[in-house]
Amino acid sequence: MSDLIFRDPPVIFIGLVVIILVAALELTYRFGGPLVRHFETNDELWNAIQTGLLALVAFMLGFSFAQAQGRYDARRELVMSEANDIGTTWLRASQLPNPLRATFRRTLVHYSALRLQAYATPNDLTAFERALNESSRDQDVLWGIASDTLRAHESNLGYSLLMQTLNNTIDDSSAQRSALTQHVPVAAVVLTFLLILVAIFSLGLSFARAGARPAVFSMIYIAALVLVFEMVVDYDRPQTGVIRVSLAPLQWQLESMQP
Repeated sequence: MSDLIFRDPPVIFIGLVVIILVAALELTYRFGGPLVRHFETNDELWNAIQTGLLALVAFMLGFSFAQAQGRYDARRELVMSEANDIGTTWLRASQLPNPLRATFRRTLVHYSALRLQAYATPNDLTAFERALNESSRDQDVLWGIASDTLRAHESNLGYSLLMQTLNNTIDDSSAQRSALTQHVPVAAVVLTFLLILVAIFSLGLSFARAGARPAVFSMIYIAALVLVFEMVVDYDRPQTGVIRVSLAPLQWQLESMQP
């Protein structure tokens, strides 16, 4: 279920949701007449129940959208933060003596390229894990150079500042991995979809009660629900959905460090 929602091509998820909602509306309209007649109630009460249900769906979608937007903004800020910390680490590495400076900067360039590769291909788990593992080894090399130099010159403020920004860079990598691999719980997505399905059932019963189904209105309503629901889910597909976090800050930073 998680792969279907977050990793498979979005068109599969959208198509499946549309099929289920259209089928639910059509079946309820065609076969819901006896049920409506069995629980016959006055128009005012029926409209109040349906209006409340549709309002609840709108509220839940709006609430979910706001949360998804917040997670998207957090991932975008992480990309900018990591690019800035890598750039600052590159600049502060100029204080290292040669040949340590050349080795440190070469490793930092390789590390940045690996991180960019991992962020661009999170859907390929093998390539994603391989790039992250290689970047972890680069972190060990960078930390070893910076810490050994600082131990040899404990009073050097420049080396202390280099350690600080390198530590921030490593922290950014952990935060990025968490942001790329953690999603809203599948149960929350399923429960939201079930609420939408209940709303569609109520709409189908209303059409059965009236003995008519406005096809154009029905398709427009379903399309609107599917689009909003898909946008909420798509915000939790960091680099595999339609709405993606731009990796441009990391790309620009990597280009600026090339010899």
